[in-house]
Amino acid sequence: MAGSAARVNGGKTTIVKDVSANSRQDRSLQVIGQHMARLSVSGLPRNYELFHEAISGADTALSREVMAIASPPSQAELDEIGLRFHLPGFVALAAQRGRQQEIRALADLRERMMTGATQRQSFARALETVARSLRDDHSAGNSAGYSASPADILAEIEYLSVTLSDTVVSETELSDAMRTCMTRLGDAERDNAIARAATVRDRLTSLPNHAALMERLDTLYGSDGQPRGTALFLVSITDLSDISQTYGEPAATRIIRKAGSIFRKAIKKNDFVARTGKDEFAFLFGSVERDSVQPIADRLTAQVADNLVFATSSNGHKASVEIAIGVALANEAFSPQQLRLQAATALEVSRLRGRIAVYSPEIGNRASS
Repeated sequence: MAGSAARVNGGKTTIVKDVSANSRQDRSLQVIGQHMARLSVSGLPRNYELFHEAISGADTALSREVMAIASPPSQAELDEIGLRFHLPGFVALAAQRGRQQEIRALADLRERMMTGATQRQSFARALETVARSLRDDHSAGNSAGYSASPADILAEIEYLSVTLSDTVVSETELSDAMRTCMTRLGDAERDNAIARAATVRDRLTSLPNHAALMERLDTLYGSDGQPRGTALFLVSITDLSDISQTYGEPAATRIIRKAGSIFRKAIKKNDFVARTGKDEFAFLFGSVERDSVQPIADRLTAQVADNLVFATSSNGHKASVEIAIGVALANEAFSPQQLRLQAATALEVSRLRGRIAVYSPEIGNRASS
């Protein structure tokens, strides 16, 4: 793994971790905390996400906007920035608020529907009362020789008119409430779709992320429980930490973004690629057996060697980056989690050996010993 070294003692290989990566992470967290404290920004998780994205420089427009904040911003201002750049924490908050508005809209609609039903019942009762009254007056008039006066009839009609007017007003309000509710439901559905997209997308490369990969694996194993002909490739840029330490985080960011572009073009329509870690990408290739793994790995390695280069100094000298590839076959794992673990084990072997590794029981036994 990046930031690790292999040490052999008595024929047994152990991995010694380099603490420099943790030190850089601690410094990054310290810088974020100091910047937020200087601006009196509340220590909410989504605010840490906002300033982390800004300081990392993954999105230059976001970085410029956040770094330009000179006075303590309101939380509403920070939320507006986070929403505009579709940061997951802020989009999820907006979706939650949208659901609350949706619930209130449905409750209001229910109340108005009940009011409308009551008004319709009142009109029906009024109509029945007037009709009964007119029938009774007519019957009494025939037997006694008189009938209801025009004033009485007009009073009955006026009563019906008032009741009908109240019913029409209620129905109009109900129609308006339904339109408002449908608008809010549409807004909530759109916010949920945005939140959903943000939670399964890597911001730096715009590729799917680890959550999207696991969903894809769940679908793969959910069809018949034993997928065939699918291989999981884990590809790691092994010297990314050294590049970041030597040439700065912006150089590492450019390499990751470029790698994402290269890998997106390296897959076919029904294949899948995701960024699953700082220096790690995952591929799902269909119609792959063990004997066809090596040609795919060679193709990925060649594309990286030909296209993923970086300037090492001001004199224009460039160097290509190194990658490690670990592969696991889906028909040799009984669950998405086991397939992911097998590929990760093979990737660790590839990092140590400097060449592609395909998971096998022998590799698993050596890794656990």
